Amino acid sequence: MSAQHPILSRLETGRPLLASADAEASLRARGVTLKWPAAIGRLIREHPGVVAEHYHQEVAAGVDVLCAFTADTLPRVLSQIGMPFRAAALTGCAVDLALDAADAAPRPVIVAGVLGTHSVAPTAADRMAEELAIHATRLAAAGCELILARGFASTPSKSQLAKVALRAAIISASATQLPTWALLDIDDNGFTPEGESVENIAFAAVEAGAQLLLFEGPSADGGLALLERIYAAAPGVPIGVAPSAATRSSGASLEQPDVWAASAKRLLDAGARVIGGGIGTTSRHMTALATIVRGAERQSLWPRAG
Repeated sequence: MSAQHPILSRLETGRPLLASADAEASLRARGVTLKWPAAIGRLIREHPGVVAEHYHQEVAAGVDVLCAFTADTLPRVLSQIGMPFRAAALTGCAVDLALDAADAAPRPVIVAGVLGTHSVAPTAADRMAEELAIHATRLAAAGCELILARGFASTPSKSQLAKVALRAAIISASATQLPTWALLDIDDNGFTPEGESVENIAFAAVEAGAQLLLFEGPSADGGLALLERIYAAAPGVPIGVAPSAATRSSGASLEQPDVWAASAKRLLDAGARVIGGGIGTTSRHMTALATIVRGAERQSLWPRAG
């Protein structure tokens, strides 16, 4: 096991961590066009300066966990633009740029690689297991300090394979000996796209080796309502939520940063250890939340004289 990163030690002290916003929403908010298949993979190759600027904005916004664009450097994603053979090089580039941004930060920032993607569907179980294992090795070799295990997109005809993919992603990430967090997609009612309950998916992720569960997709209110169920299903396991600022259908940011941040802060108050940016969030949303959180930390460290 690698040495404990100073950011991860904060989980043991109860201090909250903030993770990256929605990459596509953030890029679009800056005027970056993302129309073609494997758009972010192409962006890494053709416009690395844009990717670097995105990472620096995330760090400036106050994130502690900087997610590299490795969900889009899987060979099956890159094959959509005829570049599957560039998976290793583009993964290395995506991670190097993130490490540079983290190194330039005035505080500790950990770089996470994302293992899996929602842009391609599952395939045969043995092929998925091999694909994810190879990519997990790439992430570790590139210098990632944490892996966020996601799996592949769910479709009506491949819902069972999507469950297999998530488990394979968690196992592959854990095999690298890097800290492994599971990214779990749920709605406000506590169900995954496959119709599995939040209790079942939480138990399965922990059983596969996840050290923290980060739930993506619900609104802040929905996530708040689900926390007690999650705590009961995974006692003793740190829980995070990445609340959305938009509907799943639109993807465009609908909730103002200050409103979203105030709602997300309630999740921290209820015991969530990590808050990420869900669908529709941008660096402005994370800035608003960081302002609230860091302000509360300063007050707790240096209370006013009575």
